[in-house]
Amino acid sequence: MKFKVIGQNKDTGARQVLEFEAESKGAAERKATQAGMTVNKVEDITDGEVAHTGVTPGGRMRSSSGGKFKKLIILAIVVAVAYFLWKSGIVRLPH
Repeated sequence: MKFKVIGQNKDTGARQVLEFEAESKGAAERKATQAGMTVNKVEDITDGEVAHTGVTPGGRMRSSSGGKFKKLIILAIVVAVAYFLWKSGIVRLPH
């Protein structure tokens, strides 16, 4: 049987689609995992038409650390602005 496996590259977080010849859906999923993929969906494409075989738990695609990095940059900017406003005397802390 032929399967299309959709997921994410574990190293880069990039979307990835692989096709495998395998005995079953589980075997195709194992092959994709061994190839470095976090599996989100497996489709049976043996007859040339997609037969959805289900979604693995946590099927929502997530970015790896891009969101955390953006939040860290925004926090650093806010802290820098607060520091310069405090040093310039525009903002004073209560005593």
